[in-house]
Amino acid sequence: MPEVKFYLKKPEPSGKSLIFLKFKYSGLVLVYAFGQKTLPKDWNKAKQRLKSNKATTEDGNHSINDLLDNLEKVCRHAYHSEIPKGVPSPDTLRKYLSNFMSQNHNDDDPQTGPTLFSLIEDFMSGKVKHRGQEKKHATLANYKTTYNHLRDFAVKERYPVTFDSINLAFYDRFIDFLRKKKLGTNTIGKYLKDIKTFMAEAVDRDLTLNHQFRKKKFVVIKEETDAVYLTEREVEKLFKHDFSDDKKLESTRDLFVAACWLGLRYSDLSNIKAENIKNISGELFIEMKTQKTGETVIIPCHQTVLKIFEKYGNNKNRLPRAISNQKYNQYIKEACKTAGLIETGRLLAHPQSPLYDLVSSHTARRSFATNYYLQGFPSMELRMITGHRTETSFMRYIKVSKLDTAKRLSMHNKKNWSEKLMKVAS
Repeated sequence: MPEVKFYLKKPEPSGKSLIFLKFKYSGLVLVYAFGQKTLPKDWNKAKQRLKSNKATTEDGNHSINDLLDNLEKVCRHAYHSEIPKGVPSPDTLRKYLSNFMSQNHNDDDPQTGPTLFSLIEDFMSGKVKHRGQEKKHATLANYKTTYNHLRDFAVKERYPVTFDSINLAFYDRFIDFLRKKKLGTNTIGKYLKDIKTFMAEAVDRDLTLNHQFRKKKFVVIKEETDAVYLTEREVEKLFKHDFSDDKKLESTRDLFVAACWLGLRYSDLSNIKAENIKNISGELFIEMKTQKTGETVIIPCHQTVLKIFEKYGNNKNRLPRAISNQKYNQYIKEACKTAGLIETGRLLAHPQSPLYDLVSSHTARRSFATNYYLQGFPSMELRMITGHRTETSFMRYIKVSKLDTAKRLSMHNKKNWSEKLMKVAS
């Protein structure tokens, strides 16, 4: 079996030597340089690797020894893939190596053109628009996370991630890779959705003819989420609890309760400014453009929100000072526990978990939507505040149990029966 070997060229004036790959097979020789250099004193000639595994590539992103291992694997894979068709030329094998190396730099290869990773970088920088519109900051951040997972996958799985390699084999291996990282189904689904977006853009730009990502089996996986909401009685219980001996829990509680009656995401709640509080015909409303969707919402201030405004009247936005989402989630769990929200069995998936342990920043927004829905407020109008574009997505969002639905139906029946009796009596 032909062997892949690595050597050093003669030292340059800087003292460093260029590392190159040599592959001899069937009377042919492939010599491939990939831009990485080292000092001869740092090179182990017998092992054909650097003496230290900590030595990194020029950009500092990867171990040079890992790169050499990957290049050897790619070269062997290329040879075994091509040999059934006949002895491959060195140029054919070189293309495999160049496609792999295109993952390891930010600039497009002048010979091969844009790469999948360079295209994703255009997404991350905001160069790629959505119908001419700027993309949200959160969307760009998601692209970066997907990019990092793809980079990690390419190195650790030794899988060349290129326009042509995004196929069903990649799909299965990438999902397995992310599951080993203990990522949830819906989180993995977000990354697959991004990859389909990247590949669709590549097709539109004539960068690839690969349409494998559009196959039915290349699906964005997802599962029904299981989350709790707080009833109005529980929100009131939390609000009435005395936290005067712990100001951090008190202010976090007040922010959370305000969100339960405003229905805003924490990212929007924490960015409310004085100018967002509008007095319209003697009533106070919150009017602001949401970060995630860019939609402008107008929300009436519930009586409890007005009490919070009064309590924090010295602050410009009449609300407690916002804290990081991480601390907010930590403190609101503590606050709910202290206030006695300890019921278990609220989630079928976690029947032993107490209620306070299931509460997070998003619970407030779910509580808003669910409680108003249970009161009979029209879902179409609720969606104008929550930002859900379809009835289906809204119904997945609210958390109404079968018992809640049965009670609501019972109340509806009693109301109709009462109205019929009144008509008969009259």
